[in-house]
Amino acid sequence: MPRPLDGKTFMLGIGAQKAGTSWLHDYFVKRRDVFVPPVKELHHFDARYRPDLCSDFDRRFRERYEKFRARDGKSRSARKRVEILEARVRMIGDESAYRAYFEKAVPGRCRVFGEITPAYSLLPEAGFRAIAAQFPRTKLIFLMRDPVDRLYSHLRMAERLDMLTVPAIAQFEAALNNPQYVERSSYHRTLATVRRVFAPEDIFTGFYETFFCDAELARLCDFLGIPFKPGDYGSPVNVSPHETRLDAERLALARKKLAPVYDFCRAEFGGLVPESWLA
Repeated sequence: MPRPLDGKTFMLGIGAQKAGTSWLHDYFVKRRDVFVPPVKELHHFDARYRPDLCSDFDRRFRERYEKFRARDGKSRSARKRVEILEARVRMIGDESAYRAYFEKAVPGRCRVFGEITPAYSLLPEAGFRAIAAQFPRTKLIFLMRDPVDRLYSHLRMAERLDMLTVPAIAQFEAALNNPQYVERSSYHRTLATVRRVFAPEDIFTGFYETFFCDAELARLCDFLGIPFKPGDYGSPVNVSPHETRLDAERLALARKKLAPVYDFCRAEFGGLVPESWLA
C-alpha cells in the first residue's frame, strides 16, 4: 500500500551555519512546489547523535512550545507555528515522529520536502545512516563559507543572542579551540562522513560567496528536480553585525588552525573555491 511520501524527494540542508541557509529556507518557504516547516532548524538528529554539542535543543523546543501555546494565537501562521512546535516535542524519544510529521504536513502537490538544520553538519556516520533509513530518496545540500569568516560570523551571532559574556572579538582565540565553533567549519570531515553514506549525485555543494545568483540557484533546482525560479538575492537573512573586523594577527592564527579545511577545499574544488578565500 503506497505511503504518503512515496515518490517524493527528501531534501536536507546540513549547513554550514552562517553560510546562507536562512536565505535558502526563506526561498523554499515561498515556493508552492517545495515543503519546508515554518520553523527553520528542527534539530532532531543532532540532538540525538551529537548530545555533546546539541543536547539542549529538546529543552528549548519544549519551552518554545509552552510559550507559544499559552499565547492562544488565532491567526493561521500562529496555529502553524504551534503545530510544528508540538510535532517537534513529540519527536523527543520517538524516532517515528519525525517522518510522521512530514507524512501529515507535506501537501500532495510537493514532490520535494525537507528541512534545513546546519548543525547536521556535525553528525557522525550513524546519524546520516538513520536519515537514509527513514528517507531512501534523500538529497543533501551543503553550502560552505570561508572557514574563518564562518567561525567569526557564528561567534558574532552568539554575541547578538547574548550567549557570550564578552564581545565576540575578545572570545575569538578561545573559540579556535572550542568544538562548538571549529567543527562547524570542518567541511572536510562533514563531506568525508556524508560520502560514506550517500552517493555523489545526491550531495550538492556550493559556496556562500558565489551562491546568490541565477546560475547557482538553477544548478540547485536542477539537482532537486524542480523548475528554476530566481531568488531575491539582494535580501540577506539572519546576518550578524560586523562592527569589529579581525586584525592580521588573529586572522593568521585562525587560518593556521583551519589550514586542513582550506587545503582540502582547494584540492577538492580547485577553481570553484571563491577568490576571497585565497586572499
